[in-house]
Amino acid sequence: MNFDDEVSQFLARYPDTKYLDVLLPDINGIFRGKKVEISAIEKIAKGQFYFPITTAFLTTNGANAEYILDEYGSDPDRACVPISGSLQIVPWANRPTAQVMVVSQDADGTPLFSNPQSVVEKVLEQYSNDGLSPVVAFEYEFFLLDATAIPPKPLAPPNGMPASNDANCYNLDVYSDYEPLMQEIEEAAHAQGITVTGLVCEYGNGQFEVNLNHTKNILNACNEALLLKRVIKGVAHKYGLLASFMAKPLYDEVGNGLHAHVSILDVEGNNIFGGQDGEKRLKEALGGLLQTMPAATPFFAPNKNSYRRFDPEWFAPVVRNWGENNRRLSLRLPMSDTVNRRFEHRVSGADASPHLMLAAVLAGAHYGLKNHIDPGAPLGEFDLVDFDDVLPPRWKIALNTLREDTILADYMGADFIDLYLRIRESEEEEMHRQVPVSDYEQYLRIL
Repeated sequence: MNFDDEVSQFLARYPDTKYLDVLLPDINGIFRGKKVEISAIEKIAKGQFYFPITTAFLTTNGANAEYILDEYGSDPDRACVPISGSLQIVPWANRPTAQVMVVSQDADGTPLFSNPQSVVEKVLEQYSNDGLSPVVAFEYEFFLLDATAIPPKPLAPPNGMPASNDANCYNLDVYSDYEPLMQEIEEAAHAQGITVTGLVCEYGNGQFEVNLNHTKNILNACNEALLLKRVIKGVAHKYGLLASFMAKPLYDEVGNGLHAHVSILDVEGNNIFGGQDGEKRLKEALGGLLQTMPAATPFFAPNKNSYRRFDPEWFAPVVRNWGENNRRLSLRLPMSDTVNRRFEHRVSGADASPHLMLAAVLAGAHYGLKNHIDPGAPLGEFDLVDFDDVLPPRWKIALNTLREDTILADYMGADFIDLYLRIRESEEEEMHRQVPVSDYEQYLRIL
């Protein structure tokens, strides 16, 4: 179906729609956008809707990075085109509103190399060339917090029940306290064509996990993951609550992760991790993931707060390791039959771009398959972690590790890696210069 037909069908179904949210995903896993009247959909359909060229690669706080101003300071506009299937209703909006996702094109009409989708597509080309198709399912963790408190604090149950502190992992009574909100999240996701397969209480006080269905439409999986964050934050805001995907929003609680379950199909649709050579190929993919993991860390942990989540006391993976059915590990092999044999990548925080996180994961797995990388010995279900080989523990170290790497550039594009590093290095330098409140609390009086 072409986009004009999508528009006609949508307006026939929702004739009272007045406004349109135009959404452009950026490298931070944030939608940048514009709210316009629905009539603007005609310009979008014709490729006559524009965003500044830097929109997809702003810093986390929405600024142009200092280290790219010489090259991109003039910030010319670029045309945007709609993503097929993304024209959807916004159920939680106060006024009849639709939304549509767009991507930027360069002056010659080709997709901008800086689009997160372009990076994913570049990695997928390597799989296609080998007759392979990845399959992915995302899991997001998030906190529901008091929107009026800084520092944030977990909510008291909105139904008036007394708060139940501590983790309460998988506690259905605690879940029922928030059931009207959770039900509306599921309904809003369904209205937008997003398949949510589960919502549960997670390990933190006020923390929840949401699962998306597995799919081999990788770009759509990444887009849906980002859209699901928007659904959750939008519905929570309607209730006067703050839904946060910040990696470590609370000092004394677990952090928020973004996990990816990945398998790979051959040209006949068979899982290459099952069958006669399945375990050998699975180990090779794991070997590539472990080898590229330190350099990929800036995609799994994209900002200063991300590194506060890397605390082994709270199940956050900080070591390159793998094994069966052990949640302490970076790469976990869940219990499954051979048809569903897969790995779970557990390193990334929920603050990461799902597009860039998955691009880095798929790059590592493909590199391992192509080069027959040995992952080393696995850890068992109950084995403890040896902390001799930790991932980059600080933002600057992680960025330096990526800059010295040569593998990921071959998959994600050397031009994109260079741009990403300049933006993150600029952001890291700015954050380093700032004086946080904790410095005053710790040092102002005593020094």
